[in-house]
Amino acid sequence: MSGHEREMPNQEVEELAESIWTLSEEGLFTKADLRSRSRVAGFDQAFAELLARGLIRELGDRVELTPHGRGLAERQVRRHRLAEVLFTTVFQVKDEGAVDRTACVMEHVIGPGMTNSICAFLGHPSACPHGKPIPPGTCCRSFSTTVEPLVQPLARLAVGQEGRIVYVVGRDSDRVMRLASLGIVPGATVQLQQRSPATVIRIGETTVAVDPDIAAEIYVKGL
Repeated sequence: MSGHEREMPNQEVEELAESIWTLSEEGLFTKADLRSRSRVAGFDQAFAELLARGLIRELGDRVELTPHGRGLAERQVRRHRLAEVLFTTVFQVKDEGAVDRTACVMEHVIGPGMTNSICAFLGHPSACPHGKPIPPGTCCRSFSTTVEPLVQPLARLAVGQEGRIVYVVGRDSDRVMRLASLGIVPGATVQLQQRSPATVIRIGETTVAVDPDIAAEIYVKGL
């Protein structure tokens, strides 16, 4: 089987490889465990495909990923958990089922470049909303110790620096509406003028002072 074919697994194969990874985190390694927990409709066919592609090996009743299989599963787990962080922290989606379903779709369609962009946008998170580790990518290993996240709280800007508002955490709808009335909305360009005792920002020709706890809910990308 060619290397190209190995790089083009179908979604059920990807899903099953991911399931083996996540079950191993719980100390579950048997085929019976995998079958009982898997959401793959064509389980037997996908399992056989994993074997045929050299992505897994069977050791008695134990199933484990080969190095190539671990690479595939790691990519899927990384994409899924980054998508979960994106939807829960940025978009404030409260429906865990909807987050999981959408993350399941995203993990099969986003490529390496997009994955790293999402990771950098989120500040290279180390864990998903459930506390499970997110496998690091090349972006994390290369830049996390030297580069600030692309999106960060307003107060992390340097005094005098400008930033573009990316999102406002919507914990209080009334507060979000009040901020919007002041022009503090996604897409607006702001300049940090003072951090304390109040956070003072300039929007266009207007200067606005907000409490530090409110400023912490405004996320910007530095310009």
